[in-house]
Amino acid sequence: MIRANLVTLVTGVVAVALAGLVRFVLPYEQDITSLWGFLVKLTPQLAAIVAIAWLDVETARRLRLHLIALPALFLGFLLYFVPATFMAAMDIEDGSGTFEDLYLHVVVFVPFFIVALLLAYRIGGGSREGVLRTGLAMSILHVSGLEDLVAVSMNRRLSAIPEVWTWADHITVRLGHPATKTEAYVFIIVHVVAALLVLFVPLRRLRRTAAAGAGEIPAGEGKQAPR
Repeated sequence: MIRANLVTLVTGVVAVALAGLVRFVLPYEQDITSLWGFLVKLTPQLAAIVAIAWLDVETARRLRLHLIALPALFLGFLLYFVPATFMAAMDIEDGSGTFEDLYLHVVVFVPFFIVALLLAYRIGGGSREGVLRTGLAMSILHVSGLEDLVAVSMNRRLSAIPEVWTWADHITVRLGHPATKTEAYVFIIVHVVAALLVLFVPLRRLRRTAAAGAGEIPAGEGKQAPR
């Protein structure tokens, strides 16, 4: 219990520090120009997932953390993200703001939403494995390009889905070039399949596969069970 809470404390502090680095030290802009920059921007979210996964549920219940953390997260959404979204939209309308301001605001909200869901799940008794599985799966879906596909599908200004996805920097930095429509579809499918595997493949199967790849057979699995 003490070790788990220590992991939560350390990784929680790391997550906050990394979030501060991404927000206030590194260039805060819509464009993603390098792979390392893309990966660094994911680190606060991943550190927060680890912190939540190692949170000791009994300690959280004894401290009645659900009565503090969950309302605080809701207030963060209600008192910051909601009015800030309205203000960013109004600024665009009157010409004093840009789409980039709104975009960066939404980019911050998505990790906040993921962390809030995971914390509620963990405090409610969710397992460590469940936090890690769902957190990693949501993180994969977050960068999968699904949102880009839905966005262009809903965009009434477009008569068809673009043949080249020049705006999707998070895809470009991983492929090394702007994705064609076909490449984007494959990219999305690969990420969705990866997220599903993270969610549903049993750990024992992964261990067995890893052991088979290493030429090892886990104890008790070397013989076929009698029928």
